[in-house]
Amino acid sequence: PIPPCTPCRLPTATMTDSEEKKKKAAPPAQPEPPKLKPKMFIAPLLLLGSKKLGIDYSDPATLTNVRMAFALAMALCVSSCALMYAIVNRKKKKLTEDKVEVTTKDPMDGGKEKTETLTHFEHDVREVGKAFTNQIFGFGVVGAMHVYMKVNPPLLLQTVMLPMNLIEMPVFQCTLLGRKAEGKLARPWKPEEKPNPFSEMAKAFNPPEEGESKAAKKEGKKKK
Repeated sequence: PIPPCTPCRLPTATMTDSEEKKKKAAPPAQPEPPKLKPKMFIAPLLLLGSKKLGIDYSDPATLTNVRMAFALAMALCVSSCALMYAIVNRKKKKLTEDKVEVTTKDPMDGGKEKTETLTHFEHDVREVGKAFTNQIFGFGVVGAMHVYMKVNPPLLLQTVMLPMNLIEMPVFQCTLLGRKAEGKLARPWKPEEKPNPFSEMAKAFNPPEEGESKAAKKEGKKKK
């Protein structure tokens, strides 16, 4: 009699070996390309293209117009900070109902991080103060460069950049524009990270080797 046919079995071990070889042979994942924002190109365009725009700082009338534009921009920024403080102060009762944990670095203790619990009112008032300080600091630096060092291009540059930086701040978005503090705008508000676009592009075109990435992962696990 003919013995019954037994179902043939596939060599699972060889399949798993081939899959492992494919995984090992697969190239490492490349980092994401750097995110370029239009704001990055404003500074070089204003500094390098001022002559093509017909801005001659040696002309007293043109210089006066640039000074007036800078003063107007600063007045609008400072007025916006004052309006934000008034709006936050008006919502004091509502903002004191909720709390949030904020992690900050203590400069008096060697830059160590400390966590403190603040009400939304205290948090928002602190952020308004930071926005106001940034505006005054920019005004002071540019004003000193213009008066004592006779440097004129920063006047035009900061006339555009200071209002743009203020508008992008979460406290401005939630307070004056009325956006909800959710998602990226959720409290606590962290300062925007400003990576160097050139270093990010270098990382994108020169990804780390597989051995280096594995060593970095092992070091990270040891630290944890």
